[in-house]
Amino acid sequence: MEVRYVIELYKNLAPVYEELYGEEQRLKYWRIASQTGERVVDVGCGTGIAFEVLDGYVVCLDISIDMLKRAREKKGDLGELIVADLWRPPLRDNSFDSALFLSSVDKSFYGQVINIWRGVAHKLIFEFRGEWHLVEQRN
Repeated sequence: MEVRYVIELYKNLAPVYEELYGEEQRLKYWRIASQTGERVVDVGCGTGIAFEVLDGYVVCLDISIDMLKRAREKKGDLGELIVADLWRPPLRDNSFDSALFLSSVDKSFYGQVINIWRGVAHKLIFEFRGEWHLVEQRN
């Protein structure tokens, strides 16, 4: 999808995202909470539900400033917000225990995303339309 289209889509969706998808997304985070580790980057974080569910240091990365504004309301002391495109992660290797891609990447792009994020996190956790995929890598 074109970046401008995605930004505009989530600008319009941000005010109602929690109402439409909040419960569904929270269940996904609860499902994996014990597996993420202490340092997590939530890629395509949306409204920051990870801040509500996960313990430890969480970085919410999203291309939508409007979604990150909602996430900021949930951010505690152990967290950061980053405006960035998942295709160009501004992060160092070995920065995270896990990178989460919950509802943010179509499974047809997993291979490309794995190549781009290889090294940034030890574990990549994907979920798209109810299907889960885990990639573990040690450096």
